[in-house]
Parts: sequence; C-alpha cells; structure tokens
Amino acid sequence: MIAAAKAAEAHEFISALPDGYDTLVGERGLTLSGGQRQRLGLARALLTDPRVLVLDDATSAVDTATEAAIHDTLRAVMRDRTTLLVAHRRSTLSLADRIAVLDGGRVVDVGTAAELEGRCALYRDLVSGPDDDAEAPGRTPPREPGPDGITPELWPDLGTDSTGPSVSTNTAAAAAAGPGRGSSASLEQPPTPELLERVQALAPATARPDLGDVDPTAPDPRFRLAGLLRPVRGLLAAVIALVTVDALATLAIPALYQRGVDEGVRTGVESVVLIAAAVGLGVILVDWLVVALQTRLTARTGESVLYLLRVRSYAHLQRLGLDYYERELSGRIMTRMTTDVDALSTFLQTGLATAVVSILTLAGISVALIVTDPSLAMYVFAVLPVLIVATVVFRRLASAAYTEARERVSAVNADMQENVSGLRVAQAYTREERSAADFASRSDAYRRSRLRAQRYVATYFPFVTLLSGVAEVLVLAVGASRVAEGTLSPGVLMAFVLYLGLFFTPVQQLSSVFDGYQQAKVGLRRIGDLLRTPTSVPSPETPVGVGERLRGHVRLDDVGFHYPGTETPALADVSLDVPPGTTVAFVGSTGAGKSTAVKLLARFYDATSGSVRIDGVDVREYDLAALRTRVGVVPQEPHLFAGTVADNVRYGRPEASDADVERAVRAVGALDGIAGLPGGFAHQVGERGRALSAGQRQLVALARAELVDPDVLLLDEATAALDPATEDAVLRATDRLAATRTTFVVAHRLATAARADRIVVLDHGRVVEEGTHADLVAAGGAYATLWELGDGAPAHR
Repeated sequence: MIAAAKAAEAHEFISALPDGYDTLVGERGLTLSGGQRQRLGLARALLTDPRVLVLDDATSAVDTATEAAIHDTLRAVMRDRTTLLVAHRRSTLSLADRIAVLDGGRVVDVGTAAELEGRCALYRDLVSGPDDDAEAPGRTPPREPGPDGITPELWPDLGTDSTGPSVSTNTAAAAAAGPGRGSSASLEQPPTPELLERVQALAPATARPDLGDVDPTAPDPRFRLAGLLRPVRGLLAAVIALVTVDALATLAIPALYQRGVDEGVRTGVESVVLIAAAVGLGVILVDWLVVALQTRLTARTGESVLYLLRVRSYAHLQRLGLDYYERELSGRIMTRMTTDVDALSTFLQTGLATAVVSILTLAGISVALIVTDPSLAMYVFAVLPVLIVATVVFRRLASAAYTEARERVSAVNADMQENVSGLRVAQAYTREERSAADFASRSDAYRRSRLRAQRYVATYFPFVTLLSGVAEVLVLAVGASRVAEGTLSPGVLMAFVLYLGLFFTPVQQLSSVFDGYQQAKVGLRRIGDLLRTPTSVPSPETPVGVGERLRGHVRLDDVGFHYPGTETPALADVSLDVPPGTTVAFVGSTGAGKSTAVKLLARFYDATSGSVRIDGVDVREYDLAALRTRVGVVPQEPHLFAGTVADNVRYGRPEASDADVERAVRAVGALDGIAGLPGGFAHQVGERGRALSAGQRQLVALARAELVDPDVLLLDEATAALDPATEDAVLRATDRLAATRTTFVVAHRLATAARADRIVVLDHGRVVEEGTHADLVAAGGAYATLWELGDGAPAHR
C-alpha cells in the first residue's frame, strides 16, 4: 500500500495527516484537496496491479511538479501493462506509445506524436491550445441570437418569450432523447409524461399552516418541545379538551351500568333501565363526534408542527458551515430529515391522541375505583408497586435499545447513499460483493437492535396482562363473597369489574403506541441536536449592508486558518492587498492552501486568526446572504442540480429571462457545448449533473456564476476539465469579464496563471513568492521551477 502511495506521489501528504494512513477522509473525501483525492485514486488503482490500466485524465487536479513526478513513476508502471490514457495535457501524451485522435465520436487517426504532427491537421490544432492541452473541441458554426436575444433551436418547446423565466422542464422532449452523456442509471431519467399527468390529477393542496407570527426559517438554538408546540397551542388546547371529553365518556359507561342494575334491574323499574340505555346511547354518539373532530384537529396540529420542524431544520442546514458537512455523513443528515421526522409524524398523528386518552382514562379510572369501593380498590393497588418497578426497568432498557437502533439505521442509510453515489468506482474495482456484505452486516446490526427492543416489549406488556388477570381474580373472589354476604351490591361489583377492565386497557393501548413514542422521542432528540448545532460562520448581530455593488478591494491581513480537528495550519500569516479589478492567481503544490484561501474569501469558513476584508469591511461583519450575492464561486468540482441546463444556469437568479441565460452562456464561451446537447437548454442534466461530461458541468457552473454578475469572482481550478479550444475561449472571455471585477483564480495550469495580473505562490499555507509572471520567471524561484516542469509553455494574453 505504501509503495502504491509513493508511486502516486501520495505518501508524503498522507504521512503529514493527523493520523497518517488511518486519517478519516470524510464522505467523498471532502477533507482533502482535489489533487490529494486524485492521487489517492491513482494509488488505489496501482495497488490492484492491473493488467489493463485506464487513466481518465488522472492528473488534471495536480500541480505540474507533482504531475512530473507521477509521470516518472507511471513510465515504469506502464511498461508491463496495457494502458489507456484520456489526455487533457500534452505532457500526458508523452507517456503514450500511440495516440488516437477522436472527433465527433470517431477515431480519425492513430499514430505516434511525430507521425500525427506530420499528417494530421486536427492533431496539430489540438496540441497548439493553451498549455499544450489535447482534447478535441466540438466545431460548430457561430450561432447568432434572434432579436429577442435567444437562439430558437437551443430552446425547444420552451417558447421565445425572453421577458421572464421560461418553463424549466421539457419533459417529453427530454424523455424521448434519453439520458445524456455520462448517464449511468434509470434514476437519472426525467419524470415521464404519464407520471406528471397523474400528479396533475391529484387534488390541489391549497391549505397553509397557521403558525401565527412565527418564522419557520428562524434559528432555534434553544430548541425545546414546548417551543415547537407554542405556535399551535390553540389547536393543542382544543385537542386536549376533546381528549378529556373522550375520557369522560369512557368513564360514564360503567357508572350507567351500575345505576341501571341497582336502581332498575334489582328493583324492577323498567324506566330506569331505559333511561340509562338512552343516556348511554347519547354518550356513545357524542363520543363518536368528539373522536372524529379530535382526529381532524390532531392531524392538523401534527402536520403544522411537522411543517415547522422540517422547514426550520432545512433552513438550519443551509446556515451550517462546510465543516459540519465534512464531518457528518449525508446519509445521517437525510435520516434526520426523513426517518426521524416521519417517526415524529406517525406519533403525532396517531399515537399522541391514543396516549393522552389512555393516560387520562387511567387517572380517571383510578379515582372511579376508589369512589366505587375503596376496599376493593386496595386489592387492585396492591399490584401497582410491581407494575411501577417493571415499567422503570422496561423504560430504561427499551430507551437504550431504540436509541441504538436509530443510530444503526443512520449508518445503514449513510452506507447505502455513499455506495450508490460511488457505484462506478465499486464496479471498477469489483467491490460489489464486499460492499453488499458490509451493507448486510450493518443492516443485520440494525435488525438485531430492533429485535432486542421488541423483545423488551414482548416481555413487558404480557407481564402487564398477567398483573391485570391477577387483579381481576382477586376482585372477583372478594367481591363475590361480599355480594353473597349482602355487604356489596351486584351493580357496584359489575361497575367495579368494568372499571378494572378499563384500568388495564389503557396500559395495553399504550403498548400499541410505545414503539412509535420511543422512535419519536429519539428522533426529536436527534433533530434537537441538529438545531442546537452552532454554525461556524454566524451572522453578525448588526450586519453591515453590502449595497448594490462592491468595489472589490480585497485585503487579507495576517490570515491563519486551521481546519477543525487538525493542528497543522492550512494557511499561516497570509497578507495580500488586491485593488479592485485585479486578477490574482494562486499557484503551488497540491494541498498548499489555494482552495482554502478561496473558501475564506467566499466565507465558507472564517479565518482562525487575522481578517479577510472586502472594501475595508471584515467579511464577518457583512450580512452573509447579501455578501454571497455579490461573490461568484466556481469550484473545482461543480455541483449541478436535477433539472435542465437552463435551470442550473439561472440557479443564482431564478427570475432571469431566457435571453439573460443565453447571454451568460455566450459570455463564458459555452454556447457550442450547450448546442451539442440533445435538448439544448432544455437538456436534463440528471442528478449532480451526471448526464453531462465534466467539461460541460464546468461550463454550466461558469455561466451560472457569470449570470449573477458578481463583483468578486472566485475560480477554483474552474477550467481543469475543459478541452483546449473551449478553455481558450473561456480564458479570453474571463479576461474580458475580469476587467470589471476582482478575480481570484486557483490554477494548476500555469498558462492560466500567466494571464493574471498578479501571481501568488503558496507552499504549506504560506506565501513564498508574489509578482507578475515575467518577474517570477526571471527570479528563478519556486514559480520558475514549476514553469519549467510545465514545458515552459508561453503565456497567451
């Protein structure tokens, strides 16, 4: 394993991690940089010692020095095996014995680099791109928009109204076109027209929860159940009143039996029997109406509470910093938002009323037993100490079992979500059986914890039934002898026996809701833990307004930053003064702190020491939401949301017109890429954009950032996955766009960095060099070394 890590140039950075090779990398490796993740992936491939090695642009996220070292190792590794390379950089082509040139999905020529240089015009065109990269551009004639600002053929069936947002889904066309490039599962297909028709046929949901003046999105760091129920206290009071009436109706029936037997049957007065029967019928009818109304109000109360809980939890998840998601598995988060909330929903709508009725009935019957005959009541209460002890023991054991079960189901959900998202890797390394075995093991652990909880239930409630039977035997034996002696009337004994049956019935009813109660209790506690989790990027108490625009003057004063749980600083004593309109490139080895600097500028994290200022104001003092509307971010691995290309471009400006969307796409040079998709702007991108290639996802992300017209633009290796022609167009467009805004670029391709006004070289979180491209090359320092390793490619300005 260490040998494979050394071959992939990963051993050094792994050894520097807090726990070395035992360091937890987090879900999808989010605690590592893009280059570090790529090197781990390469080491994983080398460890299997394959006979056929497929490298799909496996070094695109590493710096030139690391890439050169990896290539030296790969030359030895590839000597004894067949290797297929997908190349973005010309440096990667030096590893190949033969090069296949593709255009439009077809192989147009195959040969060595020298042969192709001499006879293939397309190859010569390819290797002349920026940084001598080599992937085929799609060639389409320029498309001019119509008078309304859009190109009609790129907006199929979406109309040509450019004055407002267009319909975001062209389901029929997208379904007919099938999945796009990169689609790997039917789950990524858009909804079918038949499904949409069935949804449209459902009754409209127009009712809105009445929460008074409560803002469901507001933070709730002191979350308590009482606070959650406060907005529905009126409904809750009505429900409790109805439950009380239901309990009183239950208590009235035995009393009517007693009066009918003692004053009607024994005395032969038929009218008393008829009156008691009529009153009993009235009580039953009233109770039926009460239960019906109670059910409706309970459901309304429960759904209002759940609406508040869901929205508040979701809003809080939006406020939490990136550090929370780097340490928390998404499957566990989804369990809180689904399984935990559903458990609470089930209990509120079905179990709560039953539990309250049972408890009130139990209390009322205890009083009725004493009032009916105190001496007989003592025989019943004699078994209560045993019942209380059994209940305390049962509750302690069952609560622990239910808590464990909920934690285990979270692990099951997290494991399933991670393995589904990483299915391509699992299939590539034939891990399906091992993954299935691990999943089965976690599922079995959950099953066993649930069975243990059910064993406690199966022991406790039959024991309650046994106590009920013992109490009934005692009462019947003693009561029958007293009736025979004439010291107790038959009516009183009958009423007492009925009350006794009702006394243990609520306990049995509680057994039917106890499982739901325990799950709801655990779920509520876990949701409370989430809502009480503080954000690492809190909003200021008195935020500074951003205004319509920022000038874009950025200053970093002695900035230092540690990632949570680590001692090694990701940044240390970084100071920069960037005037408005300046383009700054961060370069350096993988893990040097480039992406961390960008995250601090976007305030995804707050500096551990020092300050990050924009226009003279510490970013921690700005209104966070307003600040981020003026800062555009394009990460190294852009995330696209399920929907159309147009949906994703206008994500930051939902009200943007079709013309605005197309204008942003043109500005970043992405129009030809969109035109190559089956549905143009209506093409369904699939979950996380899997129906698009990596380069297409990056183009959409660039257009998304451009559409919001930011004052500060942050590009974290935003062109790494683009083909050379598209990259060149994007870089030229970025040059034009950067002239009116402050831009920070994280660049592994030094031809990209060379276009910047200033270049900042980082090493282990510190600034080691700073200046223009020409000055740094002439200085002969770290940047010059990186430039030479990158073949000394000229800067295209």
